[in-house]
Amino acid sequence: MFRTTRITGHPSLPITFRRGAAGLLAAALLGTAVTGCGSDQATDAAGTDDGLTTITLASSPLGHLAPIYLAEDKGIFARHGLKVEVDTETSDLTSVPSVLAGKVDFATGDLTTLIVARTQGLDVKAVVPASASTGKAGADYGALVVAADSGITSPKQLEGKTVAVNILTNIAAAAAREAVRADGGDSESLKLVEIPFPQVPAAISEGRVAGAWVVEPFLSAAKAQGAVPIGWGFTDLAEDLTVSAWYTSGALVTRKPEVVTAFRTAIREAYAYAREHEDEVRAKIPTFTQITPEVAAKITITGWRDEVSRQAAEKLAGYARRDGLINTTPDLDELILP
Repeated sequence: MFRTTRITGHPSLPITFRRGAAGLLAAALLGTAVTGCGSDQATDAAGTDDGLTTITLASSPLGHLAPIYLAEDKGIFARHGLKVEVDTETSDLTSVPSVLAGKVDFATGDLTTLIVARTQGLDVKAVVPASASTGKAGADYGALVVAADSGITSPKQLEGKTVAVNILTNIAAAAAREAVRADGGDSESLKLVEIPFPQVPAAISEGRVAGAWVVEPFLSAAKAQGAVPIGWGFTDLAEDLTVSAWYTSGALVTRKPEVVTAFRTAIREAYAYAREHEDEVRAKIPTFTQITPEVAAKITITGWRDEVSRQAAEKLAGYARRDGLINTTPDLDELILP
């Protein structure tokens, strides 16, 4: 039985991106991780009466969780000796300290955030992809969008304009900038502001931003309110882009390697099932999100990959260094489990 808690959108004032603030993510990761490491609430993959090992997963309640729920329904986790609990209240920014403190065993994090964390000496290990680009410009689950009546028809035209991303220092910001770069524009001139995905459709329709990087299901919501896609930054970042990964701590890999292996194997089986049963994936999404069945039937589903792309990680590390998020490139062999 899954334990699922939900978190809804909340108001947030836009924050303008500045180079001097590029280290805020790293500072937050480092500071909160150090604080959290003394916790005595560690789950450490606890055993259960039925002989299964309980693992706690942390992730936002988005479509990439559908294969996890299907895997539980189909007994895939149980066949690998696991019982899964899902925590959807732990945010992306707090998942790293939660994982390192042992409060959750595995969490999803975008690959740029994990690269920054590793650069700060935090012992995170990417185990298996959580979401990936479809690799198809025009048919991906993330896009750069503008208002239909804006007169903007290409990313280059956003030069010098205000563009929204959900977090200033993650892969969304990199995707927005790269869409402009790939179109021959000056991405340095973008005025990035931080606006949560649920608030993007209103921000665009009200003219508070010229454009926004957004992912499903908010991409479909924005389109339904008149926004139009003009760029596909995920495909510009890398041909085989791992967007986010399920990751754990190096400590859990050392203490419970069999649990990490079982989790990875179960996830891959779940993806294999999801790839063959997209109708079931779409039917499952409304059961754990606020996405309606009508929207779930239309959204673009994330790609599912079995391996974290080393090539994508190298490129993202390069973008992060160029954009001032990191000063040195981390050892990716230490980040990505073989």
